[in-house]
Amino acid sequence: MPNLAPAEPLAIAGGTPAFAGPWPPDYPGAFFIGEEERREVLEVLDRRSLFRYYGPETPDKVATLEREFAAKIGTRWALGLTSGTAALKVGLAGLGIGPADEVIVPAMTFIASAGAVLAHRAYCVFAECDESFGLDPADVAAKITPRTRAIMPVHLGGVACDLAPLLAVAKEHGIPVIEDCAQSAGASYRGRRVGGWGDVGAFSFQTQKIITAGEGGLITTSDPAVYERAFRYHDHGGYRFGQEGVRVSGSTAAAGAEEAAPPTAQLEAIVGEVYRMGELAGAVALAQLRKLDSILALARRNKRRLVAGLAGLRGFQFRTVPDAAGDAGTRLNLLLDDPGRVDAFCRAMRAEGVPVARVYGGLPVYAADQIMHRRPGWAVDAADALRRPLVPLGDPYGPPVAYHMGMCPRTEALLARALVLAISPLFTDAELDATVAAFRKVCGALL
Repeated sequence: MPNLAPAEPLAIAGGTPAFAGPWPPDYPGAFFIGEEERREVLEVLDRRSLFRYYGPETPDKVATLEREFAAKIGTRWALGLTSGTAALKVGLAGLGIGPADEVIVPAMTFIASAGAVLAHRAYCVFAECDESFGLDPADVAAKITPRTRAIMPVHLGGVACDLAPLLAVAKEHGIPVIEDCAQSAGASYRGRRVGGWGDVGAFSFQTQKIITAGEGGLITTSDPAVYERAFRYHDHGGYRFGQEGVRVSGSTAAAGAEEAAPPTAQLEAIVGEVYRMGELAGAVALAQLRKLDSILALARRNKRRLVAGLAGLRGFQFRTVPDAAGDAGTRLNLLLDDPGRVDAFCRAMRAEGVPVARVYGGLPVYAADQIMHRRPGWAVDAADALRRPLVPLGDPYGPPVAYHMGMCPRTEALLARALVLAISPLFTDAELDATVAAFRKVCGALL
């Protein structure tokens, strides 16, 4: 069906905006904070035990969160952490990623995905994304070298990657997979939640995520060696099981005798850092986790209504969704046919009260200055960065990997026409209808 000419002038040309009220802020989980979170937090304060491993009374919020999260994702263990970026770092440590190893990362992702790899002094090898915004399996296969140590699919905006072909590539080459699930807690693929497919899943509870503790993160895994190495890395290299009455994911003390016990220690102590989740964050995240399915049900319902209302409009296509039933429903992504119309389209939609925006500003993650130049925090100037590079160079590490614009031309072309709109689980039908009206006005005038 052709786009209809707008019945009234665009708001950007002096007409009345289609969406009259303020756009709901993009904080899905935060708007569901209520009595349940209050009760969990007050219980922690009443116990005066804010540290997850010991205190005046026995703490158990993080341990319970880990146990319930692992059960929901379908893994043996979970490990609570201080942020989603910490989850990526700890997950990479669990896989044994080290200096000058190569990790294949999508060119379209948030900076944390690439930054966590570089923080391990490893190389990001950027691969193309397809119209699902996920890694292109064929390009991943083409980017594998003898130094490839992991593949990192990123489930962007509540939509699971097409995991089956990616996992087939990984299996063929014997390469582990770390899923970046920061934006997609609860999303699923072929009936299984994201974070339960690869060797590691990494989640975020930052305030803009589907469920939140303000900050916080978590990894999931069913591999005992990965779990132990990750645990050691997040806690000074130690392994606390059986000490100080510690309650941890899967422990019989916290979970009951029917739960799988934590893995027996296999590794010697390593040098680690500290990314332990505290009981206050664990308390909020636990209450939020118990609301996850109800939040997703609302978001999915709203996205279905919005997509149905836009059906038949021309000038764009919807992002490919590999598993529509598993879509979390928190983002609407479009690909305009003509990239030259993107800026005008965004301005017109914002004037109508609907804040459509470019995905990551229309740029690949490697366009970020710190990623492009792999600039270490210890370097005092550019010359020092060459003397003491972030990723080691030379024998036995191999030649440097050069980064430049144009590395992933298909992804750059995709980003040039990719748009995103956040979908609040609290939208009313009237607000959804107004959003559809805004699209119809602008598409009719510009596309």
